Amino acid sequence: MRISTALWYRQGVNNMLENQSGLSKTQRQLATGRRILSPQDDPVGAVRSLKLDEALANVRQYQRNGERAAPRLQREEQVLASMTNNLQRVRELAVQGLNDTLTASDRDTIALELRQRLDGLLSLANEKDANGEYLFSGSRTDKVPFVDTGSGYSYQGDQTQRLAQLGENSFVATNDPGDKLFMSIDDGSGGTTDLFSIVRKLADDMDAGTPAEQSLTQIDNAIARLDQARARIGSRRNTIDAQRQAQDTFSLVIQKDLSDLRDLDYAKAVSRLQQQMLSLQASQKTFMKIEGLSLFNYL
Repeated sequence: MRISTALWYRQGVNNMLENQSGLSKTQRQLATGRRILSPQDDPVGAVRSLKLDEALANVRQYQRNGERAAPRLQREEQVLASMTNNLQRVRELAVQGLNDTLTASDRDTIALELRQRLDGLLSLANEKDANGEYLFSGSRTDKVPFVDTGSGYSYQGDQTQRLAQLGENSFVATNDPGDKLFMSIDDGSGGTTDLFSIVRKLADDMDAGTPAEQSLTQIDNAIARLDQARARIGSRRNTIDAQRQAQDTFSLVIQKDLSDLRDLDYAKAVSRLQQQMLSLQASQKTFMKIEGLSLFNYL
């Protein structure tokens, strides 16, 4: 069988190009640390890799949601704790004021502190979070929640409770609208009042020398409302912590799967590189020898 010179050249060049292509691919794999450089390297693995990337992106978003929600809930819990401490002091003052042995001057002094406590409570109810958003305005976070109208107290927020997604089917409330916390408190006589009016009326009654025992019931009801809210916040924070741990574990599992799927086995790659370099050198030497062959060399 005759083999033309052109065919020898073509086969030799093709062989060298194929070896160079394989060598170049292995070098790129070693440089990037990735086994899959393009979908054609492993179509099934590439598709699975994309799905794992999407799952990992979702997990990281859930983690960020929890990281943003936790400080806000912590801040809300701190504010409610401060308000509870203020109300407990208000109750102590109410008990003192109900003592029949007090003089009008004594009750005036108590009324003065009660008004100071009222200012503190109103200021706490209008607190902001680290982002400068009002804690208790619902979704109207740029609106001051509570204002003194002169004849009472008005809530300017809404009833929206915002949710943070912590998992595919896990959500947690990140706020409590102020009207549910500080308004519509049982006044002990079948009606309702608000936390601020309770303290204001008590201060006015102290000034008038007519404090009523009903104020103690109202204060207790307000404290109970805040305690319930703090318990709910604690439960939400526990949920965030539990979800964070679960997502951290899931993230590690996904990253390991991605590593197993995409990352390069350096030992095998280096061994393959050496074999490919030897193959390329052999093909180059063979081509050079064949290229130099001629019948004239033997005449």
